[in-house]
Amino acid sequence: MKKILLIILIIVSYLYLFAEITIPATIASNDKIFSLKDIFPNIKNDRTLAFFSTNSITYESSMIKNWITSTTNIKDISFESTIITIYYIKEKNNEINTINNTEKFLKTYFEKNLIKDSPNATINDFELSKYMKDTIVSTILNLDYRRSMNNIYGNFLVLDDLNLKKYISFKANVSCFDYVYISKNNLKFKTPLNFNLVEKKKIDIYSLNMKPLIAKPEDLIKFQANRTIRKGEIIFENAVKKIPDVKAGQVIPVEVYFDGVKILSWVKVLNEAIIGEIIMARNEKTGILITGKLYPGPKLIINIGGNQE
Repeated sequence: MKKILLIILIIVSYLYLFAEITIPATIASNDKIFSLKDIFPNIKNDRTLAFFSTNSITYESSMIKNWITSTTNIKDISFESTIITIYYIKEKNNEINTINNTEKFLKTYFEKNLIKDSPNATINDFELSKYMKDTIVSTILNLDYRRSMNNIYGNFLVLDDLNLKKYISFKANVSCFDYVYISKNNLKFKTPLNFNLVEKKKIDIYSLNMKPLIAKPEDLIKFQANRTIRKGEIIFENAVKKIPDVKAGQVIPVEVYFDGVKILSWVKVLNEAIIGEIIMARNEKTGILITGKLYPGPKLIINIGGNQE
């Protein structure tokens, strides 16, 4: 009871302490545009508040409060000082344009990011929005993109030569050649996989509309066919599933931890599951239904407030 009251007291104190937002006396901006995101990094709807003419600007806290309350739903605000200073600090991750050709500069930056996600990817074609091709880019602030098979659509957030923020959209055609597993023969439903039943073939995986199975050869035995797989068919993720570590009806040990006490018993599993999943089981002696996480062993572990050893 004392522990519960202590936890409630801590939560109430936390809510009380952080109910009001305190704006610090100094704020850092990674570009020469002072916006709401400089104050509230996670805000969804950003709003430009001022532009830098030097490396810092100052405002009275009352003015900043008026800006915030008039452009957001945030009302409970306090300030560390009556004068707030905003400094321009160039972000290290920002990419500075050292190439005269803007399209080449943006393509190079996109390629670096693409290779981070897919080391085998290559760019077949890259094109900027025709309305932005003549933009002189000084700095890249951010890059967002999405892929639909071989096509990628995205936007750069940049600073131009006048330090104004702009979005430049682009479209790219890409390929990513990698090895996939191909079935050597017809595989029936629930057939366990192994390296003798498959062969590897190198193809453009971006051209596929489903994700192929990615697994080390020695890990194939952990999977079984989830449907009939035809000879010569690419083995996709949705065509297989992991072989369960426990099956319905199997009896396994259960460990229950409560207030420093460890209780051991046995339960009958009610559903198939793999290590790490939550399963349902029935206590063999009491008949009580319980749920818990399946751990290597396999065994069921339930922690309701104790210390697990």
